[in-house]
Order: sequence, then C-alpha cells, then structure tokens
Amino acid sequence: MKSDIRVCANWETVHDRPVYTLGDSCPDCGGPTANSAPAPFGPEDPYGEYRRRARRRRESE
Repeated sequence: MKSDIRVCANWETVHDRPVYTLGDSCPDCGGPTANSAPAPFGPEDPYGEYRRRARRRRESE
C-alpha cells in the first residue's frame, strides 16, 4: 500500500514536528521524503492466518 502523502525523512532531527508534502523533497529543509503510510500488517501478524481464511471464504461466496 502506497500513500501519496510523504513526510520529511529528517523531521526528528531538523524539525520540531513532522513536515508533510506531496513532493519528493521537503519544502522547508530540502531533504528527502519518505512514505508516511505504515505497512498494513507486520510479518509476525498473529491473526494473518484467520484474515486470509476469511478473505478466501468471502471470495468463494
């Protein structure tokens, strides 16, 4: 999952709050930006098996 909204990759050291943008560089410091959306589920997701089973069940109906 990819978000169009990006956050300054250096915000913790350069800015006192996160700086969000749609571009590839920060409008305040000119630094690089990173995707602001977290991954939907972690690799050690304890409920992944149940979610996949429910999805397969919905698709077969």
